[in-house]
Amino acid sequence: MRKTINFRPLFYCFLALFGAILFAKHIFLSNWFAVALLSVIIVALSTVCLLRKKFKILIAILLFIVLGFGLYTVEMFSFNVEPFHENSTIVARVDGEPTTNKTTQQVVLENVSIDGKEISEKIYFVQYGAPYLSAGDKVVIASAHPKRISPLTKEGKVQSYYYKHNCAYTASASGKDVIVVGNSKTPNEVVQSAVKEKLLQNMSQENAGVAFAMLFGDKSEINAETKYNYQISGISHILAVSGLHVGLLIGALVWVLKKLKSKNWLTLIIVSALLIFYCYLCDFTPSVVRASIMGICLILSNLFGKKYDSLSAIGLSGLLILVFKPLYAFDVGFQLSFGCVIGIAIYYRSVYAFLRKPIKKFVLPNFLAKPLATTISAQFLILPVLISTFNGVSFFSIFLNIIIIPIFTVAFLVNLIATPLVFISGVFGNLFWFSNLLMNFIGEIARGVSSLSWSIVPNFKFAFSAFVCFFALMFICSRMFFAEKKTKLLISLPILSAFVLTIPLLVL
Repeated sequence: MRKTINFRPLFYCFLALFGAILFAKHIFLSNWFAVALLSVIIVALSTVCLLRKKFKILIAILLFIVLGFGLYTVEMFSFNVEPFHENSTIVARVDGEPTTNKTTQQVVLENVSIDGKEISEKIYFVQYGAPYLSAGDKVVIASAHPKRISPLTKEGKVQSYYYKHNCAYTASASGKDVIVVGNSKTPNEVVQSAVKEKLLQNMSQENAGVAFAMLFGDKSEINAETKYNYQISGISHILAVSGLHVGLLIGALVWVLKKLKSKNWLTLIIVSALLIFYCYLCDFTPSVVRASIMGICLILSNLFGKKYDSLSAIGLSGLLILVFKPLYAFDVGFQLSFGCVIGIAIYYRSVYAFLRKPIKKFVLPNFLAKPLATTISAQFLILPVLISTFNGVSFFSIFLNIIIIPIFTVAFLVNLIATPLVFISGVFGNLFWFSNLLMNFIGEIARGVSSLSWSIVPNFKFAFSAFVCFFALMFICSRMFFAEKKTKLLISLPILSAFVLTIPLLVL
């Protein structure tokens, strides 16, 4: 019997777990259309697996669907915390650098004690006026009113920030009710504070904030205008530590270790240890963890002489993340990170072959075809998420990335090399001059593109069912589904019709 689906057990188990968590939210909100849609998917999947005698894969996928619903349920009920009365006294430590505005500071408080009772959860705290807090400050807050929060609002929206930081309460107070009684920084806060100080000494304030985001994924030092420009231009991914950043880091480490004639097993240990430490410095954000796990899988495959399978590595990293933090499935950063790498893994070959097809006697050069194919394939699965989530995306974002990514790569590597060296000697601070110049160029391009209002695709909310139809359509059209073009067209038409009909509906 001819093969119909390109099976990757780890990858499909990840998709099953991810999809089950997404569906669980809508089913808990009594969305009966989601129930019907999930039933159709399970029946279609079971039929294909049974016909192809893929019994073990079917059982594994069904188990991960059940696991997804179970994890979602457990996670939602875990935020049922006890209430506290008004005018409570909070004793806590500031976790990480605060976000400072003109009149307020927003911080996360950990090691919290409320009215003498210790709690394991954290508090999202807003302070009005001085004193301005910093990472590691131990504070006593009088007359505070901790309010319970849930990662899921009544409208069904997941509040990713609270979830990522394990915040179960919010609180606010005037600065006059806040007393700083000491400071105790964690190792990652010590490193981040020291690096931030060196960047500010050697770069403009705007570029120092961008460089800090490039290195640690923390965008708290970037002003709103710069964030908007990068977002609209479609290059905001360079401000969040992602696979591109980690890939460059791994490449630099492996290159140095090869020059030192390090053995493969020693390279694995050193790179893995440094990647884990880097994940710690970046607060174990999903994109960094995903890229690090995939990087370690690549080194392992080389060590044991096995062929590296990117989809299996994606599946493994996704499973490990979602098992420990299930609601990351709703995090935009998680969706964009995995959407990009899945798009590249599935569509790159087809897009590259299409771009290299001769038109008369002209063939697109390799140095243009490769980055263009990477950028286009990365956009396939994330475009609806970008349009639905952000204020808008420029038509030029694909072509802009082809220009920006090589420049960013140089700037990131310079920052990566200069940052540890500047602690040895201030002379190496001159290296930041070059990266400062490159980031000025990137900033000017982002500013120029974002000012072209006519080139921006406006924000448009997609229904959950529209997302499901879109991704089903992309799967049918991909190399993961083996069928003749006519068969693909016949299957695609009803899915496309359903997609068009469900586009106007708002997301639940």
